Amino acid sequence: MSTLICRVHSRLPVAHVALYGTLDGTSAARMMVTLRDCLAEAPTLLIVDVAHLVVGLESALRPLVVLAREARTWPRAHVALCGAGPATVAMIAAAADGEEGPDMYPDVTSATVAARGLPVSPREVLSLAPAPEAPARSRQFTQDTCALWGIGRVAAIAELVASELVTNAVVHARTPFTVTLRFADGRLHVAVRDGDPRPMLRPSPGASGGPGDEHGRGLLLLDAMADAWGCSPTADGKVVWATITVPVRRPAGSGAPDGRA
Repeated sequence: MSTLICRVHSRLPVAHVALYGTLDGTSAARMMVTLRDCLAEAPTLLIVDVAHLVVGLESALRPLVVLAREARTWPRAHVALCGAGPATVAMIAAAADGEEGPDMYPDVTSATVAARGLPVSPREVLSLAPAPEAPARSRQFTQDTCALWGIGRVAAIAELVASELVTNAVVHARTPFTVTLRFADGRLHVAVRDGDPRPMLRPSPGASGGPGDEHGRGLLLLDAMADAWGCSPTADGKVVWATITVPVRRPAGSGAPDGRA
């Protein structure tokens, strides 16, 4: 039986996880649960220290490569692999198969220094119970936060997106949950984390959300309003996220509307 120990040293704004033991087809699942749980909190950088890790199976690294690629979309975070020996570096390259994989650093210190140059995105978090008033509270929270950050021009869309995600948590997850708003790289990120492990699935192509299918219509609404959305598992549930591009204000007198709300 393989042994893998995952030690989480920090979570925000930079997450740091050290792996000890052997990584193979069995223990890779434990690694991914820990890493996804850290990413669910939306750090700017996830440092994965593999200096004390023995990779027993090349294919066990493939999920890590996929995670690093997905993290660039949400939560707009980099995954930094530190302390990998030549054999592990070669296996990472093979597992990536020409795709972009995690950033590589010789050690944790180097990755930490690089993290200091990354901007820390503003964030606001609201904790809610699965109650009927939760969608309305999330809309007000989103409106107030967009105004605070000077991005009121996307507040209307963001309120609808947040309301749909929260409604899904109230109706289907039925657990306490958190709503997190972040503004990073010109995008507003809306994430709802609940305690229900069942994934939120995309509607099938051509689906119209028939009569009584409020869930299906809500997902189609997400498709229409958000630039991207998805669902990621966590150790105790899932996080459903959506991103909205914030239009750049045009200088006054440019002859074009500036998109202000």
